[in-house]
Amino acid sequence: MTKDNTAVAKQIVGTDAKQEKLELKKVLKTRDLVIFGIIFISPNSAQSLFGGLTTTSQGHGLLAVFIGLVAMIFTAFSYGKMADAVPKAGSTYSYATYSLNPSLGFIAGWAILLDYLVFPMLVYKLSSSFAIELMPFLPLWLMLLIFIVPMTLFNFMGMKVSSHLNLIMLILKLVSVFVFVGVAIYALTNGVGTGNVIDFKGVFNPETFSTNALVAGASIAVLSYIGFDAITAMSEDAQVSGKTVGRAAIATCIISSVLIGVQVYFATLIHMDFTTFRNADTAFYEVAIAAGGSGLAAVTTLILIITGGATALAGQASGSRVLFGMGRDNVLPRFLSRLHPKFKTPVYSILLLSVVGYIGALLIPVSVFFLIVVFGALVGFLFVNLSVIVEFFIRRKERKGKHFFSNLVSPLLGMIVCIYILLGMDEIGKTIGLAWLIIGFVFLLVKTSGFKKQLNLDSVEENK
Repeated sequence: MTKDNTAVAKQIVGTDAKQEKLELKKVLKTRDLVIFGIIFISPNSAQSLFGGLTTTSQGHGLLAVFIGLVAMIFTAFSYGKMADAVPKAGSTYSYATYSLNPSLGFIAGWAILLDYLVFPMLVYKLSSSFAIELMPFLPLWLMLLIFIVPMTLFNFMGMKVSSHLNLIMLILKLVSVFVFVGVAIYALTNGVGTGNVIDFKGVFNPETFSTNALVAGASIAVLSYIGFDAITAMSEDAQVSGKTVGRAAIATCIISSVLIGVQVYFATLIHMDFTTFRNADTAFYEVAIAAGGSGLAAVTTLILIITGGATALAGQASGSRVLFGMGRDNVLPRFLSRLHPKFKTPVYSILLLSVVGYIGALLIPVSVFFLIVVFGALVGFLFVNLSVIVEFFIRRKERKGKHFFSNLVSPLLGMIVCIYILLGMDEIGKTIGLAWLIIGFVFLLVKTSGFKKQLNLDSVEENK
């Protein structure tokens, strides 16, 4: 390791006295991490994403979900390795800074910020849209406040409080999943939809199949797995080792894929014609009515509304940790690293995400969120996979036996799949995503005076 990289490593791992004062409170256990990840991924996210997923993939939602799993599992392994090497807040940003260099770390963090900015907006918008289906007399601006204000307060109070809420919300989410699946099976056996519990058309329909549509659908399905990287963003809040954090991320990815896939499969069989939804944003509401009448629709929608806030809370929490990590290193404004004196939470980062989340959810259509939310995540994933190759395969020279696969083949496959999905994304999503990266690049140019000086982190400067 070079002298410069050693200095950066010391900063990221947090060895200097100044950094120790800016550490998050370690309160999360392994169980809490897995629950946090599943809450973020959300086993009933299939219900809120189903409309966009099935219309975009032209009825091949289940295939899109499992392509998304393949795309993410290699990247999940990469996050697991880097979480063990760099057990600090910041996740993608910290890993790329540690293994590559501060400038590339900034670009990686800036890219993943797009995901963390947009994802809570999407969840708030979807949850509010479903709530308005039940309470049409309430305006959107008020419904959004009902969601955002309490979730922001929970995040202010810290992860110990949020972890208790997450357990309750996870139970509610699982109840919603199992109730829907049970009712859907009963409905199918009584002639609803295709009338078959086992029907290959729920997986593949040659009449509507399109490779381009499937890839576009997979880019939405990837949204269902983004929670696994959020776990690694919480590394500094965890009492367990980085290796355990990584394993929790992988476990979350696999468990959630099964729960999401089952729902998408049965929803597809209940309502095969994806072109006839009255409103694609709330298509699952129509599926639930077809399967179990207004009673099932009300129950699943109510649970989706209640637990949607918890999913957004998890997104806001992990996003605030990325902002905190970048603010602590002074690559973003330093005030973002300010901690609450009692709860030790990044208050200004949380507040910024809540304000931006409210404005964005109020003004931006759901369809646009679907097109841009995955871009930042995929670019960030590329950097993490590259970080594994550089750190373990090149720098540490761990290349023999199983290390050849885990340190080179697996991250390379993760990069290839992410690039393939990026290329298959809608032009609007790619355009907005590239514009976001350009803004970050310009900011970096200003910060480094046109790359005439290194993007030095505060603690590195102090140690010189």
